[in-house]
Amino acid sequence: MRFRSLILCCLGFILPASVVCRAQEPVVELTRGPYLQTATPGGVKIVWRIRTGGKPQVRYGAKPGNLDQTLPASAIILRRTAEDGGSSALMPPLNAAPVGTRQYEAAVTGLKPDTQYFYAVYEGEKRLTAEHPDFSFHTLPEPGKPHDGLFWVVGDSGTGNRVQLKVHTAMRNVLKAENRTLDGYLHVGDMAYGSGMDSEFQGYFFDSYAATLRNTVCWPSMGNHEGRHSNGAEGTGPYYDAYVCPVNGEAGGLPSGTEAYYSFDYGQVHFICLDSHDLPRDPSGAMAQWLKADLDKTKAKWIVAFFHHPPYTKGSHDSDKEQQLIEMRRDILPILESGGVDLVLTGHSHIYERSMLIDGAYATPTVAENVVLDDGDGNPAGDGAYHKSEGLHPNEGAVQIVAGHGGTTLARKAAPSPVMRTTIIEFGSVLLDFKGNTLTARMINSDGVVRDTFQMVKEGKVVVKRIAKPWQAPVPAGPRTLPIVGPDPGQEKESAQAVEGRKYKFGRDSVEIIPHATPWQYLAGAQPAEGWRLNGFKAEGWKTGKAGFGYGDKDDATPLDEMRGKYRYVCIRREFELKPGQDPAKLALVASYDDGFIVYLNGQEVRRQNVETGALETVRGVAPHEAKAEFFLFPLKEARSLMKPGVNTLAIEGYNDDLGSSDFTLDPYLILTK
Repeated sequence: MRFRSLILCCLGFILPASVVCRAQEPVVELTRGPYLQTATPGGVKIVWRIRTGGKPQVRYGAKPGNLDQTLPASAIILRRTAEDGGSSALMPPLNAAPVGTRQYEAAVTGLKPDTQYFYAVYEGEKRLTAEHPDFSFHTLPEPGKPHDGLFWVVGDSGTGNRVQLKVHTAMRNVLKAENRTLDGYLHVGDMAYGSGMDSEFQGYFFDSYAATLRNTVCWPSMGNHEGRHSNGAEGTGPYYDAYVCPVNGEAGGLPSGTEAYYSFDYGQVHFICLDSHDLPRDPSGAMAQWLKADLDKTKAKWIVAFFHHPPYTKGSHDSDKEQQLIEMRRDILPILESGGVDLVLTGHSHIYERSMLIDGAYATPTVAENVVLDDGDGNPAGDGAYHKSEGLHPNEGAVQIVAGHGGTTLARKAAPSPVMRTTIIEFGSVLLDFKGNTLTARMINSDGVVRDTFQMVKEGKVVVKRIAKPWQAPVPAGPRTLPIVGPDPGQEKESAQAVEGRKYKFGRDSVEIIPHATPWQYLAGAQPAEGWRLNGFKAEGWKTGKAGFGYGDKDDATPLDEMRGKYRYVCIRREFELKPGQDPAKLALVASYDDGFIVYLNGQEVRRQNVETGALETVRGVAPHEAKAEFFLFPLKEARSLMKPGVNTLAIEGYNDDLGSSDFTLDPYLILTK
């Protein structure tokens, strides 16, 4: 009956309206969100994406079962890519979204402060969000009024792996056990590895945190990985497509005129976000001048600053050796500390570090003498809380937290920074709890265990005393680097030196099918003929050379010295055969690469790394990646269905992110894992 009705409809026969609509109505589904942005005492921004449609609607109300208010269509802004015609004169087009994307940004206003509302997103009369109380938002309390607040802090999390999910779940389980909800979410950067492409934002941020983002505003700061495809000065790229940050002081604080840095108030707490990545950090620059003016204006009781690059760290990065970190310490911290900052939150370094109460540690290298005001552990169950005077006062000390342990590889240097009280090499996140005159911070690891706690109490008048010889942490024993755990393709790695010694874990515990440093057929500087990825291809005009292929590093078995400035990709192919009893589902590629590649098995794509779309001349979105003499494991789980009896062909396209790149590496081999 359904088939007959469709035929009659196509022939022009008149059918009931319900049948016609069912046959012609396009499928409308959410491709991102909805998620919350820029809360204010009187409202919030609700953002979502779809691929088809054009009749957006938001309904909201004080009860989940009674969404009795409908947002006017004029309050919903549509953003599209330039290829789709861009957007209105008031909004820039989406910079890097898939063609056909419709991003809606709905401004809900005129609401009561400090009030919970529930909402739903519609396309016409079709509800796109589930009927669930999780789809809710809470307007901010009025600035300056006492109000408790609970905030989640995460950094360097955007991997999409099992660890990232564990960290998120651990936080949610802690709050569930305490019967509490978040009042905000601060991300200190690197939420979309490896280069902040739109697809990485989707998979490693919006998909990973969907359960929290639908009812909690994320206040972001841009990391260096997002900065590879986004530009702070121009306000363009996937980062600026994704987030809607306050630019006009609508959430409190001084208008900044840019989403790259901004401030907002939550009751008596003043939050300041800075761009430590790609904007000038010097004291005379626009960001520093805005920061001074913003600090002068605020009447808050607490000041929290957050940005990506830490002024103090000895984790995977060294704040005494890297310019961005040195400049944030030397040029920006004096402004923050003279403005009375209490807490500075950062990421970038893949570790958890927490300082003592410090002020004035601007020297390079960092020293602890006479800059530590309290060298206790800050724990109310230990040495006791840190104390500061009631209100805001210059240079009474601040605590620095490096929270770059949200999901990517952990590492530390030989010795901790001299100003750090706690250094923990575990995955996790941080919860900030503001209650009256007390701030409590807890580091929650990926198993939900509280691993560090400190408190700061602000009352009365405190006399500042500097300690000539403060407490110093002992040099810890044990490994300096901990790998990602879990079966995450492309995340397990070892060094090239280990490969040469055959102590490499992938080689030791597996069988080489295409050995390391073996000859491949390769074509450089030209587009291959059709069928080059298949068995039986006659590779006329191709050359033969040992892996790896590349230039610029002086370690390539087959140098491609003419590649720079002339072509961006290289094609390689090799035939192989499995022995009886060898399971093709256990095949895995091992590769060192700079910058990206696509893998084909018997003509079918089985892996794409650091390449967003397309292939060969139509490729798009190649992300930078440094080889650093490291090899990564990429399981080829689809191989079982693609393998043929006898000879099979493995083909790989290796890509440079830029025609003028200083180096290129493609060094693969094929193994059968045990």
